[in-house]
Amino acid sequence: MKNNKLIKNGIILSLPGLLSICISILSIPIHLQIAGAENYGNYIIFHFLLTISTILNFGIGKSIVISMNNFPIKNKTIAYQGLKYTFFVCFLISIIFVLLYLINIPFLNYFFQSNSIFAYFIISAVCTILYLSLEGILQGNEKYKYISFFNFIFFSLSLALPSLLLIFNGNLKLESLILIATSLKIICVLSMLFLIKINKFFKKSNNNILINNLKRNSRWLTLNGILVQFYDIFDKYLVKVFIGPIALATYSIPQQLTGKLSIFSKGFGVILLTILSKKKVSNVDFNKTIRIFLIIIPTIILLIFPLYSILLNFWLSTEFNQTILTLTKIFSISGLFACTSHILITKFEASQTLKRNLKFEFILMPFFLTTLYYFISGAYSLVYVSLVILAKETILLFLRLNLLKDEIKKISIYYFYPLIFIFMLYLSFKNVTLFYLLEILLLIIILKKRFVVL
Repeated sequence: MKNNKLIKNGIILSLPGLLSICISILSIPIHLQIAGAENYGNYIIFHFLLTISTILNFGIGKSIVISMNNFPIKNKTIAYQGLKYTFFVCFLISIIFVLLYLINIPFLNYFFQSNSIFAYFIISAVCTILYLSLEGILQGNEKYKYISFFNFIFFSLSLALPSLLLIFNGNLKLESLILIATSLKIICVLSMLFLIKINKFFKKSNNNILINNLKRNSRWLTLNGILVQFYDIFDKYLVKVFIGPIALATYSIPQQLTGKLSIFSKGFGVILLTILSKKKVSNVDFNKTIRIFLIIIPTIILLIFPLYSILLNFWLSTEFNQTILTLTKIFSISGLFACTSHILITKFEASQTLKRNLKFEFILMPFFLTTLYYFISGAYSLVYVSLVILAKETILLFLRLNLLKDEIKKISIYYFYPLIFIFMLYLSFKNVTLFYLLEILLLIIILKKRFVVL
């Protein structure tokens, strides 16, 4: 593994995740203690809403990567076409957002309580649309170190730095915090544009390679993005509306922390999309990555479960409570399942068969959204809401594994391990002794197989 290109580049792209976790450990309690839970809840909902803009890239970024690897000699012309389409989309989306705000839609007025915050939202949304396409150009040229650096600035630092600045100026208002986050995103996008220009990664051309790819895949990539938003963001919207920003802070803190795990899977996904979209495809790296995210990493995370209460209590101090501990454990497991799903979806994207996955998601979505609405609007415990999220991630994981069963070696073990991890989650609350015994058994199995391979 030391000399494996997949592991090496995957670790490089996952470094922002490690740094992001470290920064979050510092920034979240600082924000809570200085500005309060309500301010933090309103601040974090801005960033949750901003993730909608990833849909509005319409799959251009990923189509750039796929097209570049299908036609490597046309890299520069594909990049140029990608930039052209992206700037047009940014212009169109900006006009639409302004028009929607001018006609006073209640949804927008509820979440954006000032003109300044809405202006920052439009600018940040445009930056996000641009970022995804620029990232696609760098990914197509295999500039993984640059991607790792810019990912950290755009997603992690822009979220955490405003909170950290409260140490120096505790009177910063919500608008000021959002302005700082928006400024970092602007700087990041301009730096990426400059880097792409000086390296001459694009060349003016009228070829149709990218537009042909977009015609085949854009609608499926966009639909997948819409479903991701409904699945990942809808619960937070409902908590904000029905329970309030303070409850959202309690709910989002463990989800935000455990959600950092997805940066690791997305980092490996970047490498896999490049590898799997080439014309000569091997599933060796694909199978290796599934094993890492569905067996090895969950076993390691479960190993530190008994330390969660100590770490969270030390981290959050007076803000810590039993609900946060329970939510953190549940979201850890659902987050790990989501990480594996990211890897599986990358396979669909690279092979341009994403619609196979979408039909099952469309069937599940109304049941999931209805269940969420029932529990949140009925003022049920946030723990019940988190269990609904876990059930959704488990079902989707099994469905995606089944769709790719012909391309995954020893598929049966990947049905078995998630059930074991859910059982261990239950034991972590009810029977710690048995939890430890199962954890030791898992470690022995993993190490034994590793030594056999060596």
